[in-house]
Amino acid sequence: MADNTPLPLISVIVPIYNAEKYIEQCVRSIFGQTYSRLEIIFVNDGTPDGSIEIIRKVAADYPGRKGQVTIIDNGCNKGSTVSRSVGIKNCTGDYVLCIDSDDYIEANMVSILAETACDSDCDIVAASFYINTFDKETAIGISDTRRFFDINHVPIDTLHFSLCNKIIKRSILDRLPDIPDANCWDDLALSCRAFALSQKAVAINMPLYHYRVGENSCSLTSQGHKKRLQDQITVARFVEDWFIGNNLDAQYAPFLKNMKFSAKIKYLRGGKRDFAAWKHTFPEANRGILQYRHIPLPYRLLFFIADLLPAALCQRVSDLFRPTNNAD
Repeated sequence: MADNTPLPLISVIVPIYNAEKYIEQCVRSIFGQTYSRLEIIFVNDGTPDGSIEIIRKVAADYPGRKGQVTIIDNGCNKGSTVSRSVGIKNCTGDYVLCIDSDDYIEANMVSILAETACDSDCDIVAASFYINTFDKETAIGISDTRRFFDINHVPIDTLHFSLCNKIIKRSILDRLPDIPDANCWDDLALSCRAFALSQKAVAINMPLYHYRVGENSCSLTSQGHKKRLQDQITVARFVEDWFIGNNLDAQYAPFLKNMKFSAKIKYLRGGKRDFAAWKHTFPEANRGILQYRHIPLPYRLLFFIADLLPAALCQRVSDLFRPTNNAD
């Protein structure tokens, strides 16, 4: 970073709900950043545990951060999507970094992302990350940094669209209307629109964020099958409407088609498959099913047959082979 370039203010937003098992590690990783200009916003989403008390105790160990910390109280549990939106609306930073309360970051994460943003004069900076599962840590690299933000060519249902490993200019986020009350694919709904509006974005192949999976009951992976399906359908419709309203639907037609098809996949997953709902939801996304290379071939064949045959016939055959004790 050039000596005469002012340091941007980075707003770090952390929704808090039932996070006391991991919140101390998360908070210490934020307070211990080598970067000085932080605005740290914790959004208390009506958490019934001791997470807020832990935050206050940890904050006492970092007196230099005292003036940078704000705790916003939602009053009741409204969900991570609303909490994140509250944080964004109340922040004043040049860039925004969202962190999940059960995750943590490398001590130099903000510094590296902020310096890259200044040096490259860009709207978004993304880093690779670690997946932490129990005692195992796996670095997930970025195979092609040049195409990282080309949403027409990346898988949908992956951490690629996570907000947690990116800083995004607040001026871009301010242009985006609130997403529906859906706690699955809420990252996708925000990040894909930010990608589309950004003039320049940079991805660096350096793991800086620790994404914890498989250990916390409040993770999105623990949501019910039906709720995740409903959320994804809702988000897909919302995102498509936004791209159409901003005359970006033609430019990002492959992304929208891929997103809509991915959104309805769960109709044919799990214990009870609903072939009629699958057929009638985003039928335009069924064209070229076998070309969805990110989907394993056996599933592509299943979807191809489901599109070809009557839904009632597929349903009868599926019900014959469905285990009676298989939960939805």
